[in-house]
Amino acid sequence: MKNIPHHSVAVITDNDLCVSCGACFHICPYENIQIRLDSRRGKWEPVMPETDICDRRCNGKELCLSVCPSYDVDYIALAESDKNNLLGRIERVYTGFSRNEEIRFGSSSGGFIRELCAMLLDSGEIDGVISITHDEGLEYTPKIVRDIGQMPCSVYYNIDFENAIDLLRNSDGKYLLIALPCQITSIELFTNKKKYRHLKERIYAKVALICGYVHDRTSVEAIFHYHHFDSKEITYRGNGRDPLINMRNGSEELEYDAFYPKNLKEVISSRMMFDNFLPQLGCLFCVDHIGYCADLVVGDAWLEKYRDDKVGVNIIISRTRKAEELIRRMTSFDFTQAPQEDIVKAQGAHYALGAVGEGLKEIKIKGNDFVPNKRRTRDPSRPIQYDLRTKDVIKIKIIKPLMRKRRFMLAKLLCMVLEIKCIFRYAFKRYPADGFFPPFGLLPFATGDEDDPR
Repeated sequence: MKNIPHHSVAVITDNDLCVSCGACFHICPYENIQIRLDSRRGKWEPVMPETDICDRRCNGKELCLSVCPSYDVDYIALAESDKNNLLGRIERVYTGFSRNEEIRFGSSSGGFIRELCAMLLDSGEIDGVISITHDEGLEYTPKIVRDIGQMPCSVYYNIDFENAIDLLRNSDGKYLLIALPCQITSIELFTNKKKYRHLKERIYAKVALICGYVHDRTSVEAIFHYHHFDSKEITYRGNGRDPLINMRNGSEELEYDAFYPKNLKEVISSRMMFDNFLPQLGCLFCVDHIGYCADLVVGDAWLEKYRDDKVGVNIIISRTRKAEELIRRMTSFDFTQAPQEDIVKAQGAHYALGAVGEGLKEIKIKGNDFVPNKRRTRDPSRPIQYDLRTKDVIKIKIIKPLMRKRRFMLAKLLCMVLEIKCIFRYAFKRYPADGFFPPFGLLPFATGDEDDPR
């Protein structure tokens, strides 16, 4: 990749790397950044109405880039991370689930976050939870939540997170922050600024959701198109372990299970929605899927020992002493201490170790001339080795642009050709009884040392 000059987040949007955290909007001293929905790309992005103001007034300070999680990030300095551990700073690792079956079944998996929120709200230690909530249609917005029933389960497409910083700036009190790793990174970078350092006192603790990529909204449009369903709303999960996809338009409703497709249409739909090589480009370059800057990190425990569990089990990474104190108090949750290796086993090397982000550095992608530098270890000889397969490159370079152009049927045809083995498995029932388990098990990743994530 060539080294190009950059003085503003324009280098991020021009290279299609924005993840819609919104921190740049708040840091710009000249109010020259607005967050708008780019309908072609299907995601929220910053727009600068006066393109020359950065050179004339900001004079190369690059304030907006300094809070951008898609730009160069030194996680060793930012997260006080273990300088030789790609998994970051870790106190302990746990697996577990809520003892309340209603909470456990109604959560994405396990129910840890809802139990934690309920405990802190009931005790009065926090004034609310900063979490996304559903507005209408496809829109979700960060709000202060005091009723855990308002909290959604998983959301796998692009949303505007900009309002989260507004909530911190305009609200007194203490709040539990629940967000994706990139969103937490942006808030950490923002609150590290001297002018906004006082906002750190308003964050009681940070909880990161292990991120299996976010897709732009063209993936949602594609699902509606394939099912000939004029949907205004889509939700995921919340009825046990597996990712149910539920589409609604008034009284009409269509639902299917991505792990247990009933027909070939659902097989392809699942691929187009959850494929690891069709999300936002900024997500593909990401190496922090496990929340380096968080106190607690929560995700699915896709472990062999839980294969027969259909309700959901969490894997929890405790990164700070405060996190350990909270865990000790959660008597309504069944914890089992686990080895660090279970993080990689439960989430795969592409999530736990950011393998795809490392592998993409060697691939030339049309329209992308900037590769962010993410510093995670002091040992430059310890990168994750990952070679993209030919079909992975085709998805990134050809199928994704086709989806951006709304050439959904052609994208679907190419995906069917690339996934012909998967299609035959389903056509002739040559697949495990529990579908795609684990969901990343179809991808070959080389981490160098399978038994030691360090």
